[in-house]
Amino acid sequence: MALQVDRNGVEWEPMVRALFVHADVGPGAFTVASDGNRVVSSLCLLSASLRVGAVDVPVGQPEFVATTAGHEHRGLVRAQMDVVHRWSAGRGDLAQIITGIPYFYRRFGYEYAIAFPRVRVVTPGVALAMPEGWSVRRAEPDDAPAIVRLHALAQTGVPVVATRAKEWWRWSVGVDDPAPLHVAETGGTVHGIAGIGAGASRAYDFATTVRGVAFDALDAFNALLAEAARRGRPVAVEERGRHTGPVEPLSQRHPVHYALYVRVADPVALLDRLRPVLSERLAASPRAGTSGQLLLSTYSSSIVLTYERGEVVSVEAGRPSQDPLGQGGAGVPPDLVATLVFGRYGAAALADRHDDVRLGQAADLMETLFPRLDADLALVH
Repeated sequence: MALQVDRNGVEWEPMVRALFVHADVGPGAFTVASDGNRVVSSLCLLSASLRVGAVDVPVGQPEFVATTAGHEHRGLVRAQMDVVHRWSAGRGDLAQIITGIPYFYRRFGYEYAIAFPRVRVVTPGVALAMPEGWSVRRAEPDDAPAIVRLHALAQTGVPVVATRAKEWWRWSVGVDDPAPLHVAETGGTVHGIAGIGAGASRAYDFATTVRGVAFDALDAFNALLAEAARRGRPVAVEERGRHTGPVEPLSQRHPVHYALYVRVADPVALLDRLRPVLSERLAASPRAGTSGQLLLSTYSSSIVLTYERGEVVSVEAGRPSQDPLGQGGAGVPPDLVATLVFGRYGAAALADRHDDVRLGQAADLMETLFPRLDADLALVH
């Protein structure tokens, strides 16, 4: 615990302690490296879920990575990552996600695949007053049904979302967090939720951050903003589609932006899981009713998608192909597969950004199967 406090900050100690004793996490989810006398490096593996369309993708989430000063650059984190990646694959996860240190996790097969929400800083001088009849308090375990309902409302129609079950909320709202979840209510009914406290980035730690906002009454949003303003610092609001639209005229977008690291070790298994989503996209396109194959080369290996009458019927591993365009296919390097699948840019825009993303004659089909997708990662933090 001393290591976690030293490297990740005292504000995270309650969460680490809670995870260590949680029935679904516990000490068995933690790895440690020792120099013989003390723990000098540690991390843990959590469970999470990303929903793409109507398909849930189980993912592993390494967290609370910490190495004591003087023991960095010795391969300790790499060795532990190898362990938790095996754990994650063994329980059926199809990807791993992580946040944090810039560049560092790219060394372990991760890529910046899904954009985090941008932040808007409320213009100084804008009055944020508590609406009459409303109040804001810390969330409690019994608020879990309302929390799940409001998050689902905010995520309606969003193609890629992170999800959490009611059980998670019943547990987590009782644990101290740098930005604990608050609820806005009137007449004893919860109508809005948001995490209020420290920001997810040091770039805007000058402000009180309002993140993961969801509401079914506008005054609930106003109440949450007023609660943040009561702290006496500037207010920064993480964007969340229409649920933060009302604050746009009162704020400016902060220039800093981040993305979620994603690792996909077996793209064939992931794409096979997503066949219903791929089929839905194909059926809604001018290619509906057509049949054929798409060779998607990752250069050192390849993936063959077979579709019949507008339905993707199989996803199989193929032979390496250095010239997929010559076979009517497309090429995407392995370190951009997650970015392609989770739709950060869409196939065409990804090809514009990277010379080794090559679409050739398959460009239209690739853009149909792998379009740009909006994402909601409010539940990842």
